[in-house]
Amino acid sequence: MRKIIELKVDDLTPTRMEVLEAQGMANRQTLPPAIEGLLEKALDLFRKLAEPKGLLQDVTLPDFESIYEGNGNCEAPVPMIVPKADTLALFAATLGSPLIEESSNLFTKGGASLGFMLDAVNTSAAERMGRLMCRNFFGLLPEQKRNGNTRVQYYCPGHCGWEIAGQTKLFATLKPEEIGVTLNSRQVMQPIKSLSGVLIAGNLEIHRFQPAFSFCPQCRERKCVSRLRLLENENLITDAPWKTF
Repeated sequence: MRKIIELKVDDLTPTRMEVLEAQGMANRQTLPPAIEGLLEKALDLFRKLAEPKGLLQDVTLPDFESIYEGNGNCEAPVPMIVPKADTLALFAATLGSPLIEESSNLFTKGGASLGFMLDAVNTSAAERMGRLMCRNFFGLLPEQKRNGNTRVQYYCPGHCGWEIAGQTKLFATLKPEEIGVTLNSRQVMQPIKSLSGVLIAGNLEIHRFQPAFSFCPQCRERKCVSRLRLLENENLITDAPWKTF
């Protein structure tokens, strides 16, 4: 199976609190009027300019293991999770070029404050985009694999022990250029804020691991923890792939 996923801007638009959390202001109940104004402008720009799109493609365990090897420096936890999965799919997703170009233009044309706020909106939207790709994949699974215990999580090169060099093999197999996502010589995706990786469907328990690997002390975000919390509270039977956050 190979399928282009048409994502909805409304489903990707983050909440006020999500954007503030992306800027390290999660506990702020009130903001100066100027900051509130920037947030509203950034959200408006997102709604007008975002052109989200996703792509997913089934992959077998042996084929994924070949992709994951990268340059041989990959570590757990992904190799521990994949063999326990029910189904795997490679994926890529993007917020579109116009949105990212506007964000860059704001910095170069003296609108840095709005540029920073739009960047935070885009970061929050990318998190939502990853979850929506998981939900869409769940909705495409055979009925016998869709049950109340099944959860889908996404893992990306450059995170959680997956060597960034794995992008090369991932792109060679998935060919996300079809949705406008390319890879430069530094393994950076264009447009930025795009996602690529693997969608892993299986029992919730396979996604549990302690962030105590050799690379974890260098990680400031600990997204694995927040993403696991989302999985624990998510009901894909009712949420996938239509329900907004």
